[in-house]
Amino acid sequence: MITGFNSIKNRILIFFLAIIFIPIVTLGLFANTVYSRSIETSANKHTAQMISQIQSNIEYYLQSIDNIMYYISQSPDVVQYLTDDSEPQNNDLLEIRVRTLLNIYTEANPEIAGILIVNTRDKYLSNELIKNNRDPLLQEDWYLSAVNQSDISQYASKPIGRNLNTYSEYSADEVISISRTMRHPKTNEITGVILIDMKLGKFEEIIKNNNIGQKGFFYILDKNNDIVYSPVNPIIYRINNEWFKDISNLLIKSINNETFEIMCETSVQTGWRTIGVFSIEEILEDVLKMQTFAMFVSGFTLILAIVVAIIFTNTIVTPIKELTALMKRAEQGDLEVSFENNKYKDEFGELGHSFNHMIKEIKQLIEMVYTEQRNKRKAELKILQAQIKPHFLYNTLDTIQWMAVDYGARDIVEIVTALTKLFRIALSKGREVITIREEIDHIESYMIIQKARYEDKLSYDITYDEELLDKPILKLTAQPIVENAIYHGVKQKRGAGKVEINFSKIDHQVIITVTDNGAGIDALKLHEINMMLQHENIRGVASESGSGYGICNVHTRIKMTYGSEYGLRYISKVNEGTCVQIILPLLEA
Repeated sequence: MITGFNSIKNRILIFFLAIIFIPIVTLGLFANTVYSRSIETSANKHTAQMISQIQSNIEYYLQSIDNIMYYISQSPDVVQYLTDDSEPQNNDLLEIRVRTLLNIYTEANPEIAGILIVNTRDKYLSNELIKNNRDPLLQEDWYLSAVNQSDISQYASKPIGRNLNTYSEYSADEVISISRTMRHPKTNEITGVILIDMKLGKFEEIIKNNNIGQKGFFYILDKNNDIVYSPVNPIIYRINNEWFKDISNLLIKSINNETFEIMCETSVQTGWRTIGVFSIEEILEDVLKMQTFAMFVSGFTLILAIVVAIIFTNTIVTPIKELTALMKRAEQGDLEVSFENNKYKDEFGELGHSFNHMIKEIKQLIEMVYTEQRNKRKAELKILQAQIKPHFLYNTLDTIQWMAVDYGARDIVEIVTALTKLFRIALSKGREVITIREEIDHIESYMIIQKARYEDKLSYDITYDEELLDKPILKLTAQPIVENAIYHGVKQKRGAGKVEINFSKIDHQVIITVTDNGAGIDALKLHEINMMLQHENIRGVASESGSGYGICNVHTRIKMTYGSEYGLRYISKVNEGTCVQIILPLLEA
């Protein structure tokens, strides 16, 4: 009994499961990885877009504050106030107009917490801000940075430690401070600095509408890596702002045993960094759910596939097993077995039908062989009884030969000797294969008899390669062709004719060439002969065309014995003669 991998059932089952299992495992391993990377890439791209949008909105509002600063600095009343050296009591109306102007901008822009202008002589004016002490504002950091970086807005987060207090109830943590130099519209000289406190509520309004999951958030750092704005989130206090000194825009960190991806983008206008933080585990949570579901589906599919594979395998193996059992019974001699092919309407039914037919043929062949053997034994008995006939013929010819010798008839002696040799080689004790030496003797004997008949009209020449004499050859291979050369060539010619027979070796072939200078064959007949030699059913073609049976028999025997590449080749020309090549394999005795 066949077991293990040698069993066709096990092989089909293994291959079938492998075909199913490999794609499922491959999809399970690689699809989730690819999908996770795709989700992560999409999250990164989405976060980068939101960061850019937040940064653009913040820059837009800061630019609007810059525009307000510019419009205030170019106001004639403000220019006059900053450049007027008279005593304050003489400028009450001017101061009222300037305060009114500043109030217009603060009311029109609720995000502005306060506006202050100060000239180069420490003269200042504001509706919301007032000095804490007599120290000059000209020594304040915000003033000095604006003067040192003239015409460029300076941004300060959490402006604590200033010599300023506010009438409004807001702290330094709730605003950012923006300062910028003011220039005289005509002389372009610095006339002072304008300071605006902007509420962070505007930043919160911009950022709160953007989120990255439940744990994700955005916040802003200034040039010194101090927080400008951040939402209320416990994760933010676990982030070390020093991390952002050496990176451009991407960082992955583990915070509270959870992996977070941190992206940032730096503003060209402010130098601030807008930072987005999101949890990779949260982003990939759906992927994990999908992976669990995919594993469940894969497991169920695999189990279902195993059941289907077993059922499918049994549908193939069962009829094969039935056939195998029947074959073993037939092998043991039971030829009464039969496959019930009515159960199967597929290829196995056809196979079973062929098996039944084979058993029937074997039974018929056995009966035929039995009959043939019985008839053969009868024929052998008859042959045994008739064996005296060839001996009687040989003895009679031998008697004629000695009588001719007694009467001095040498030509009769020669003919009778040739005829005796011709009979002996033709019969050759029932052998089908003789040596080339014997074939040459046979042709020689035949030509002696024909020479006696045709006298001077016929001459012949036999040449051969000495190495070929002991090589095997089919009996009566060349003699029928030589006979055709005489009867259809030399006999049809006026005057004397000659037949040349040559046995030569070329590569691994024996080439027998029979050449006559007789009447030749016309082109139509030559084409008919060559086409007949190429046809598979040469005997049928020869019968229909009326072409010579000698050619047909020789060519068929050669092809059936040695193969289709061997046989006869005809070359002929009318009134010049015919050349026939007999191509045989070179065999060892």
